[in-house]
Amino acid sequence: MKKFKLYKIFFFAVSINLILSCGYQPILNKANQNYSISKFNLEGNKRIAGLLKNNLISVKNASNAIELDIKSEKKTGVSNKNQSGKILTYSTTLTFEIVASNNKNVLFTKVFTKSQNYSASDVHSDTLNNEKKVVESLIESIASELQIELNSIFK
Repeated sequence: MKKFKLYKIFFFAVSINLILSCGYQPILNKANQNYSISKFNLEGNKRIAGLLKNNLISVKNASNAIELDIKSEKKTGVSNKNQSGKILTYSTTLTFEIVASNNKNVLFTKVFTKSQNYSASDVHSDTLNNEKKVVESLIESIASELQIELNSIFK
């Protein structure tokens, strides 16, 4: 019985220590951002470039003002067909070439490419909705990668 009580006390002490000493802080928030994006130059597919722009966290009046040049491209193709030629899945690939500059000094140039498959539906509008969800998901992923890249430069 004493062993069980000792285990309970030990487990309780370790649990409290783990909970209180956790220093978790989210990386992608306004408090950790030391830069502000002063200007966006969009080229290519302006719709998806605008969606990327809207997914970036913006901070006003930060110490480092940067300018982003975003060249975007979207490719959609057939990924899988059945024997009769009916399309089963599509593939969408988004490519963003991003140049970040600060007072005409280039901070970095990087190409972000993501692709994902989605299923074709019997109803065309459902297929378009599937494509829209995939595009939004890919853009959110690329936006978080871009913010991590920018945060690492300005830390």
